[in-house]
Amino acid sequence: MSDDYGPGLRPTGRGRARFQKLASAALNADVTIDQATAVVNDLSDTIRGMDSTMEAFDETLVRINRDLGDFEQLMAAIAQTTARVNAALDNVDKLLSAPAALGTAAASVLHPASDIANSAAGTVGRLLHLRTADRPTVD
Repeated sequence: MSDDYGPGLRPTGRGRARFQKLASAALNADVTIDQATAVVNDLSDTIRGMDSTMEAFDETLVRINRDLGDFEQLMAAIAQTTARVNAALDNVDKLLSAPAALGTAAASVLHPASDIANSAAGTVGRLLHLRTADRPTVD
């Protein structure tokens, strides 16, 4: 202690420089602490903002899950409606194909009758033609 302090206990030489360094370090530490406090305060504001963002995100996820449930119900109803429409269309197809089948059956039943009628008409036509051929022509 004898070399660092002069009369009246004032630092001298090397001791004075040491105190200046310590005082400077203390001031730097004080500034650093103020800076760290500012960072922590800013971080606290950021975390509060993130917390409110996450709450809003959670609410959004709840709405999405509810909407997906509604969508699944809607798709099930659409699937049921589609099945009923397909069944109705199958019935309509059956009804529409029945007259065609009846028409085909009727044509096959009536076809011989039309052949007979055509044959008779042809015979009558030939007979009439022969009769007119036998007539004397008037000049």
